[in-house]
Order: sequence, then structure tokens, then C-alpha cells
Amino acid sequence: MATPARPRSSASSSSFPRADRIRKRADFVRIQNGGHRVSTRHLLILVAAPAAAPHRGGVARRGETGAALAPPRAPRLGLVASRKVGGAVERNRAKRLLREAFRRFPELFPERVDVVVILRTGAGSLGLEDVLAELRSVVPVLRRRARDALAVARAPAEHAAARDAEEPPARSR
Repeated sequence: MATPARPRSSASSSSFPRADRIRKRADFVRIQNGGHRVSTRHLLILVAAPAAAPHRGGVARRGETGAALAPPRAPRLGLVASRKVGGAVERNRAKRLLREAFRRFPELFPERVDVVVILRTGAGSLGLEDVLAELRSVVPVLRRRARDALAVARAPAEHAAARDAEEPPARSR
């Protein structure tokens, strides 16, 4: 008689779903070029508002200003580790630790934004507690940068909504 297979750990604690990841190069480039920066000794954290998703049918929800509202969502995480961090083992370990911090401690990351973390030299030798300490030290700054990023992204949409709300000028004959 075969022994039953051992159950794996729960998906909620060990998975990193696609919806939580930044996967496209265009998203990385957008965030790296226009993101708000927060720096620590071993991490460079870039925070940006999510890209406007193309409308795919249905009725768009609208806020008080008439601008389309994006549904509230969890932050997305992208990781960048160059060879300066170390060999493949060190780079992958450092990225694994950051993903673990992202999963287990969501309060450290602001909501509704895209976050790219660029690992710096020495990040490969950090432990989970070291990563958490660096992240905790910049939480207020991260939240402030996230508010700034969301405000900058919202300003053009509000400007367009205000322009559309204006009555067209009357034609003279």
C-alpha cells in the first residue's frame, strides 16, 4: 500500500500569483523612468502609479468628478538584481527574501501602486530580518511617495474630465 502524498504548504503563504508581479519589460521601463525613488543601503525602491488599463467592454465606473475609477487593488512587485549583487545563488536568494517580505508583510508596501525593487551590492548576504529592517525604516517615505505618484497620475485624468465637462462654445453665424 502506497503512503499518501504529503500536502504542500498552503498556496496563500507560499505563492506569488501573476497578478502580484510586474512581468512586462514596458512596465519595468515605465516605473524606472517615472517612478518616485526611495533608497536604503541595499535597496533602491521605485514607486509608480499603475498604468491605465485599456477599457475592455462593459460600463466604466465613474467617480464624482466623472473620471473613470480604477478598482482598489493590491500593489504589484517587480525585482531587479544585477550581477553586482553576486552570483546566481545570491541574486535568487535575495529576490526570494523580498518576495517573502512582500507576501508576509503587506503592510510594508503601499496599496494601489507598482513597486520595483532594485537590489544593490551586498543585498545577497542579507537575511529576512535585515530586509524587513530596511523596509520598515522607509515605510513612511514609501507611503508619501506612493501618494505623490497617485496624485501625479490622477491629475491628467481630472484635467481631461474637467475639460470634457465644460460646455462647448456657442457658434456664431
